[in-house]
Amino acid sequence: MYPPSSGLFASVRRHFDEPRVGDAVLVTVPADTEGAEPVRLTATETHDALYGPGSDPQFATAVWKEVIRTALSDLAPHGTRKLLVIWLALPRLTGTVHRVCTRLRADRSDVEAEMVLALLEELASPDAASRISSSSLIHAARTRAWHFARNGLREYPSRQVERIAQDHALAASDGKADAPAEEGLDVRVDRPDGPDGLRAPLRFRVRPEHLRKGTFADTDDGTRNRPTHHAPRRKRQSRRRAGARPVRPAGRRA
Repeated sequence: MYPPSSGLFASVRRHFDEPRVGDAVLVTVPADTEGAEPVRLTATETHDALYGPGSDPQFATAVWKEVIRTALSDLAPHGTRKLLVIWLALPRLTGTVHRVCTRLRADRSDVEAEMVLALLEELASPDAASRISSSSLIHAARTRAWHFARNGLREYPSRQVERIAQDHALAASDGKADAPAEEGLDVRVDRPDGPDGLRAPLRFRVRPEHLRKGTFADTDDGTRNRPTHHAPRRKRQSRRRAGARPVRPAGRRA
């Protein structure tokens, strides 16, 4: 037994729980034998014919066929025929809603809305009269729910806008809102030659606030050169003094 829904499915159920609505909608199911009278069912009786304890599978198939046929022919903007299809599909969709929300942590109201939208889109498709059935309707709604929930897993909330607003608020409180941002520093790291020959230097740009104090070492000409790296000790170490410029033989330059 699944927990009661408080979203769109619950609204549809409440609509058909009203006696004036349930008794006003009539579904006429043609007889399967010649000379027999068609069976006229209210909305409540139609639901019982599909899900009641004495439901006949063959008669249930005929009921679904007639319910879908009348829904496709209902062109009224506020007609209840398409809504009847949604209501009769709910017992076959509730279990999927529960599994989707439990496994993928999706919002129940969103999942139910996606299912209802899938049902309405199937009923509105141009070739619905020739291919649609109760099974295809249920399959479309279930597939839509799983896809929606799985796509939601790949979406990660970002607080970048909030951080920007906070940064501007802090800058305004310090009186530095109009101060130009510091430019990035271009860093070049010349790597020692390897056994296979020359190695290309590494070049990248960093922002000053991302560098800790003492990251740069002063070079002989007083300019700031490369950052000091703390790497694990290797068996073969370069004898170069940290911060010194690499000296290559002139004949080996590219």
